[in-house]
Amino acid sequence: MKLFLLLTLFGGAAAVALKEDNKIIGGYECPKNSVPHQVSLFTGYNFCGGTLLSDEWVLSAAHCQTKSDVEVQLGEHDIWEPEGTEQHIMSAKFIRHPDYNSRTQDSDIMLIKLSRPATLNSYVSLQSVPAMGQCAKSLDGGVFVPAMRARGTLISCSAWTPLS
Repeated sequence: MKLFLLLTLFGGAAAVALKEDNKIIGGYECPKNSVPHQVSLFTGYNFCGGTLLSDEWVLSAAHCQTKSDVEVQLGEHDIWEPEGTEQHIMSAKFIRHPDYNSRTQDSDIMLIKLSRPATLNSYVSLQSVPAMGQCAKSLDGGVFVPAMRARGTLISCSAWTPLS
């Protein structure tokens, strides 16, 4: 599986996931090592992704929490091929949002503490996060509102999934 970048319009999907074969339509493979903050949560297979926020913390979805620690794979492009850029670090702690609701998926966010700090380099780096009250920049130079709810705003999303 390789890392893919999907472009989508907020409020209307430009890329659609097919349930029967779990592939992405309209996505494309990212250039190698172009998303160095993307991580894979791995238990023999990739089951979720995340974003490296600091050398010790990953942001992911609360529904990705497992009953035991997971291997966090950083610096990957093709998770099945050794490329010499990878760092595999076990998780040490999961912190779910206190209002997470598994039935509704409300507040579906969590932090994962790594068992040791990641080594930051050109293959493993941090996702920049706007400060409280600031707007995030989109790929085309536009601006997202702080709540990220501007209808029709172009955003990007990376995921570990095969293309059709």
